[in-house]
Amino acid sequence: MKAEIFYQRIVEIAGQSQEKRYVLLADLHANILARYLNAVQTITSKDATRVSTDSRILGQVVGHIAEWERFTILAVGEMMVGAKWPRILSLSGYIEPDGQVLNFTSVDGFNAYQANKHATWPWERIQELAIHTATILHVLFTQPALLPAECLELTRVYEWHLPGGVKLAVPAGWYLWMVTLEHEAVEHADDLGLDNGG
Repeated sequence: MKAEIFYQRIVEIAGQSQEKRYVLLADLHANILARYLNAVQTITSKDATRVSTDSRILGQVVGHIAEWERFTILAVGEMMVGAKWPRILSLSGYIEPDGQVLNFTSVDGFNAYQANKHATWPWERIQELAIHTATILHVLFTQPALLPAECLELTRVYEWHLPGGVKLAVPAGWYLWMVTLEHEAVEHADDLGLDNGG
């Protein structure tokens, strides 16, 4: 998806009632997920070693997306039980599978940690994680019985700085859903070979 189209849609969706916003985001998420999963599933072990546009190898880029999605899954759990400010927004409370809890001082620090971790992983393990996290996150965000729009709406307002100087102030729950879609559809589109259609 072209970046300008994506951000225009996000701004339009953000201006809707919470009920309409939920329906529109769920529809957009389904479309983006299909493209993202197709891209991840077609990457070969050889492709995964290709250097990306930001000097990481492609496998590390996909791992980076998957780990942000793991972190967001943890945040969804917090919102499901009423948290108004999920810890991901303070870069704290990231849980490794072994139970180790990590806090980070910057986005770059989180990204560097994940890149270092995934440098030793075989592509198939990263690919499996990426498919798993993207699928689970889609289910969590698009099943109102699990995470109703009210839970997203009741989070504290987050000011999101979009490209072009646009500032979008939305409840943090909605922001986390929207930024997940941005990550899958726009941020790494060139590296993933995603088409630039609308």
